[in-house]
Amino acid sequence: MKKNFIYVIIAVIAIVTSCKNDESVGIKIQPQEDEITICSDTFLIESENYYVPAISAQADTMILGEFYSEKYGTTKAELLLQIAPPIDYRFPEEKYNPQPDSLILAMYYNTWFGSPYSPLEFSVYEINKQPIDYNTQYLSNLNIGDFCDSTILMGKRLMTSIDLSRADSVKEDTAATPYVRYKFDQTQLDRFFNMPQEVYKNEEDFLNEFKGLYITTRYGSSSLIYFNQITMHLYYHYTYKKNGKDTIVNTSIIFPSNKEVRQLNKFTHPNIENITCHDSINYIKSAAGIYPKIHIPIGRMSKRIYSKIGNKQLNINAAEIIIENTQNDSTDGYMGRPYYLLALTTEQFDDFIKYNTIPSTTDTTAVIATYNSSKGGYKLDLAYFITKYLRNEMVEEDDVIEMILMPVNLETSTSSTSTSISSIKPLTKLAATTIRSGKNEHSPMRIKILYNGF
Repeated sequence: MKKNFIYVIIAVIAIVTSCKNDESVGIKIQPQEDEITICSDTFLIESENYYVPAISAQADTMILGEFYSEKYGTTKAELLLQIAPPIDYRFPEEKYNPQPDSLILAMYYNTWFGSPYSPLEFSVYEINKQPIDYNTQYLSNLNIGDFCDSTILMGKRLMTSIDLSRADSVKEDTAATPYVRYKFDQTQLDRFFNMPQEVYKNEEDFLNEFKGLYITTRYGSSSLIYFNQITMHLYYHYTYKKNGKDTIVNTSIIFPSNKEVRQLNKFTHPNIENITCHDSINYIKSAAGIYPKIHIPIGRMSKRIYSKIGNKQLNINAAEIIIENTQNDSTDGYMGRPYYLLALTTEQFDDFIKYNTIPSTTDTTAVIATYNSSKGGYKLDLAYFITKYLRNEMVEEDDVIEMILMPVNLETSTSSTSTSISSIKPLTKLAATTIRSGKNEHSPMRIKILYNGF
């Protein structure tokens, strides 16, 4: 029995031929028709910095502020947002003498980026031109002048990321949500309190009466605030008699900026094209900015691979692109690296930018790379994608696949049996890093392929 088992092992070894190659070494083994060819190859990848002027403006996190980095330039974030009314809200009858008290803008945030003690002045304007269309897909380089002429200043305030007016015990309480409040003047208070009752019939009527807010900064370039909730509060009181005595009731109306209306981020990078770039590195900067574009030499890969396996059926076991970070510096560490990168072809990239979605087609290529801190970089496995191309008989020797690597925010959903990706959107929070390019002398970007023919 043992002797037969040994014969089987010898037979398997006899029909397998192995080969290994890289860009500088050429080894060719012509297999016999009944052999399995197992090979590995390494191909260098060309790469370049690709400027992305805009991503989808639809905001999951409402970002406000400005931050300058000597290495990555300036990022400025502004907000356009609508507020939603309470549908069918009714004020107390005139006999109860309702009276306005205050109109408050409350802006809640959990995180910020930059200097916590650097002052930031924000200004609030009323959108007074065209309204924001709920069904339009806006990009983050939208023109503010289409919506607001900045003539109706509702208010402005100086703030810091850490509220210096709050007690130290509150600042240190991790469960407490930081916020900034602004009290509008009497003119704005009277305007909201005296709106016709009819505007509360539906959101459309209300938004025709009050189109929304434009919030920008006029001072400060050291911080970005990530707001998770913005609301307006109209406080008022009314009086009624109880047991012959006047009773005052204090109440309020909440106007939230929620998913029922639109919140848009506008991003500008005024000096991004002036960033000093080097051939040896590529830049990654989120909130639009700079993304690497890579050029995969699919034609050259096809020629070499089929020279080894001949007419046999190709099977790609692995096709890994190694993306290595350059040596960390103080700027990178301060800003933070993106955790996820999404690789898309240039054709699919435009749709993703506009709609925050990946087309559900058999031709879709979307591969996620996760940052590995211990190895200092990312790894993309494009085995399935590369297989589709290499099995195409129409591939020419000079054919190249262009893909863009962009930082994304990834959300998952977990069931009792598995975890799946529920949402992929361009990363809007500021993050940046540098990676070794295809021209890096120390360790160029490359793709390693393990394949077989049978």
